[in-house]
Amino acid sequence: MITLRILLTLECDRQNFIRELELTNVVEDYPKLRELIQKKDEIVAKAASPPMYYKCDLREFELTPEFFGTKFDVILVDPPWEEYVHRAPGVADHTEYWTFEEILNLKIEAIADTPSFIFLWVGDGVGLEQGRQCLKKWGFRRCEDICWVKTNKSNATPGLRHDSHTLFQHSKEHCLMGIKGTVRRSTDGHIIHANIDTDVIIAEEPPYGSTQKPEDMYRIIEHFALGRRRLELFGEDHNIRTGWLTVGKELSSSNFNAEAYIKNFADKDGKVWQGGGGRNPPPDAPHLVVTTPEIESLRPKSPMKNQQQMQQNQSVSISLTASSSNRRPAANPPETPAALSMSQEVSSSNIPASLPWPSPMEGFKGPEGGNAPMEEKVFDMYGYGGQPNGEFLDFESQRAMNML
Repeated sequence: MITLRILLTLECDRQNFIRELELTNVVEDYPKLRELIQKKDEIVAKAASPPMYYKCDLREFELTPEFFGTKFDVILVDPPWEEYVHRAPGVADHTEYWTFEEILNLKIEAIADTPSFIFLWVGDGVGLEQGRQCLKKWGFRRCEDICWVKTNKSNATPGLRHDSHTLFQHSKEHCLMGIKGTVRRSTDGHIIHANIDTDVIIAEEPPYGSTQKPEDMYRIIEHFALGRRRLELFGEDHNIRTGWLTVGKELSSSNFNAEAYIKNFADKDGKVWQGGGGRNPPPDAPHLVVTTPEIESLRPKSPMKNQQQMQQNQSVSISLTASSSNRRPAANPPETPAALSMSQEVSSSNIPASLPWPSPMEGFKGPEGGNAPMEEKVFDMYGYGGQPNGEFLDFESQRAMNML
């Protein structure tokens, strides 16, 4: 019994953190990546609009482009899920939360431009499924799942989470990412810069009962999406950030002015670009962060189609050669069906003209992508191009390959 108590004490007192997690240390061994991130941070800061914020109750306030003066390129949402109350009993018992239906009924689709991206924090429980339903209702298709792994370096002995709604001690949260419209990674480098950051955030957990999220999420978004019209819903004072419009009930004050806000994104005629009709913004659209030749030379890019085909053909050739060299002729006489089958498989005359698997990811596609001809087909990051009727199957069931 004494031994068991000692083990439990050690387990409860164990610190869960990784040393040297600061971004400068993480990329220390990758000079090009360090330079890329530094230059990305510089152009984001240079192009950022002054921080604006608006205090309102989103239960009563209707989200409309008329109020804001524009639609948005990026929307970050951290709703007060019921789960947030369960995870901190005694502290969050009286915290106001929203039901799933209330979150679902937010008019996100009314203020999301095309193309645009949404980042929805969903906790680590039923929100994972409910969040997918929200994205679908709001006109987005899920394309990524960013996971925040919580550490406790500053609080080595946190209280265990006694939650009747979970089976394990949860130490992570998820943020679902969705896309509206179509973005090709090979041709829309002025809209997105992919593969700069990872889909895992390892950061310190907030104080007990707090729902504050890691600042790294902002940097992931700003590195990826070049659209500067960024909106955060359910924000608090600590969420106010340069380059963002923050909206929420817990803000202490407001400074939002629609006329002043849209001036940050208007052209010389005072007009703000708005998508729709299958159009993507041109590279010189004033609401985009302008990239630089140095960044273009450093950032990861998709291989061209002919390079992809050559790589695939090379893989097939290597595979066939290996199969042929590894055969043992004495094991199966040529007249047996097994040997005949093997002979057919390695015969160059039986190689199909078109490979049966899909081509690697060329871009991202959302629900409004439309039905392109096969040669124009836009595959998502898992090689799935969507069904002919424009509907999409669940990502997990169509994961052919992941190029990220």
